[in-house]
Amino acid sequence: MSKDVYAELLGELRRKRLAKKLTQAEVADGIKLSRAQYTALEKGRSLLNWNHLHKLAVFLKTSWTIRA
Repeated sequence: MSKDVYAELLGELRRKRLAKKLTQAEVADGIKLSRAQYTALEKGRSLLNWNHLHKLAVFLKTSWTIRA
């Protein structure tokens, strides 16, 4: 995945979280991560994997579409 696509994915993750008026701590709790782990994911300091994306999609009740 290119850096641009990954940056778009992280931005979309943040937008979806904020649209639902959720804190990072609430999302972290919902997907069984610490707040620090989730914050690292959202800020790109730790890599998202498919398991994270699946848990996030279920928790946020959304799907992911990445435009290449």
